[in-house]
Amino acid sequence: MRRGAKITAAFVAALMPLSLFGFAFGCGENGESNGETNVTPLLRCNKKEYFDGEEIYMSAKGGGNAWVGVYRDGDDIGKVQAIRLYDVAKNGFTDGGIYALKKASRYSESRQALRNLPRGKYNAILFADAGTDKERARISFTVKQEKLGKPSAPLSLKYELDDEADGLANGKLRLKFSAQSCAEEAVPYWADDNGVLADYTSLAPFFVTGDDMVFDMYENTIIPPDATRLVVYGKNSLGLSETFCAVDLPDGCQFDTDGAKSEFSVVSDVHITVAYEHIANTSVDQKKLHDAHFSGMLEDVKKVSPSSSGIFIVGDIANAGHEYEWAHAAELISEANGADVYFTLGNHDLYGGAYSARAATFREYAGVDKVYYEKIVDGYHHLVLGSESASNGLDADLSDAQLKWLDDRLSAITESSPDKPVFVYLHQSLYNTVAGSFEGQGWDGVVQDAALRDIVKKYPQIYMFNGHSHWDLNTRGSMNVKTDGMPHIFNTASVGYLWTSYYLPQGEYLQGSQGYYVRVYDDKTLVLGRDFADGKWVPSACFAARI
Repeated sequence: MRRGAKITAAFVAALMPLSLFGFAFGCGENGESNGETNVTPLLRCNKKEYFDGEEIYMSAKGGGNAWVGVYRDGDDIGKVQAIRLYDVAKNGFTDGGIYALKKASRYSESRQALRNLPRGKYNAILFADAGTDKERARISFTVKQEKLGKPSAPLSLKYELDDEADGLANGKLRLKFSAQSCAEEAVPYWADDNGVLADYTSLAPFFVTGDDMVFDMYENTIIPPDATRLVVYGKNSLGLSETFCAVDLPDGCQFDTDGAKSEFSVVSDVHITVAYEHIANTSVDQKKLHDAHFSGMLEDVKKVSPSSSGIFIVGDIANAGHEYEWAHAAELISEANGADVYFTLGNHDLYGGAYSARAATFREYAGVDKVYYEKIVDGYHHLVLGSESASNGLDADLSDAQLKWLDDRLSAITESSPDKPVFVYLHQSLYNTVAGSFEGQGWDGVVQDAALRDIVKKYPQIYMFNGHSHWDLNTRGSMNVKTDGMPHIFNTASVGYLWTSYYLPQGEYLQGSQGYYVRVYDDKTLVLGRDFADGKWVPSACFAARI
């Protein structure tokens, strides 16, 4: 969709230093320097003056029990509660991270009339510990009487690709906004000369934290074959800007997606809800919504990948673990009459009964004799893992026998085909690997984390897929890029509903349905994020990876 006039910026290749977290702050700063220069301030925000209704972006450094409180100018901080407050390095917040104050912080009930920070002058104060007697830094800002207006587009845009020939989007966006801009977010899209590519959602949006900004593109994502430009809109609560800023892409920088040897889909967390138990959001009819999302995904696979070799579902098929939910899922699969479906055991599949009975139901519908098994599809090995106890209701509990089986199979496959990828599926993720498993997010969960980690790190040809967290694919960290210590690992989002940490570090419910199409080549594998609800690719989760 083409919106208004374009503002074009030239493509440049020179690199410049990044500010903290890729953003430049442009306002009040305070902290301790100890005589040093170029020390990052302890507390800062992105402006000194805000429109009424505008978001405020803030960063603090303090660690431990440090917290930030926002008070009205003139408040006696020893006698009144902070209007808004957040922990600096706990409950999912990262020391030095940048947060949307009104969306990410909590407010005091005694001062809820001021929770949206109406016009007036305020002080943000960094405290070193519980209480208000250890003030470390203070900054002031003003909320003006003027209401927030429509957002504007960036004034200029530069896109610095790391390598113009590899087809990857790796690089930096440099944007400049007017000091008077009402834009709170920057929203990039891949485009051609006719406008935004219709088959793609936006790339991951990011906060407007100053007049001059630098943003790192998501690593290992591809530039679509049809993209000739990148465009960026401004956005706030009133919508997208009427104009955009655009930059032309260099010739030959697009990724070649032809020639796949095998194609299949990986999705997770279907949550077929016949029994209205263990639901995530009571404001929607999850029975109908999850059915529609599951059927929609199955139909999307038939349309986009008619020769698909299969659909791997990484757990949580039956929302409350009941056999009749499995039966309903099987009915929907039969109605779709599409690709073969392979199941992984999830924690929800074990709810509502004894482990032995729930595992037996899983084995029946999966057509296997154990909760862990192997399938060979198009000559590629797929190893499916599953919990062997209900554990604490959330975590995967893998027996020594299962871990040995995994190690033995990977060793044998590596010996016979060292250069072929191997695909491994487990509902729960290892700690601090992909979105949802990072510190404070809390959706990792393998009892034998260390033992499983020791096995998979020996086999760099692994592509591992985890579900469980539902984390939105438009999130940094959906792919853990292979290092010397770990293989490629992917967060699979969810078909039933999503979870997003865009504003809240620990995440919040987001209605939607996402997953991956996987295309395997001789020299690489593409893991392509898909929004099944919109029928579009998710470009910030369209990954290219090599063994």
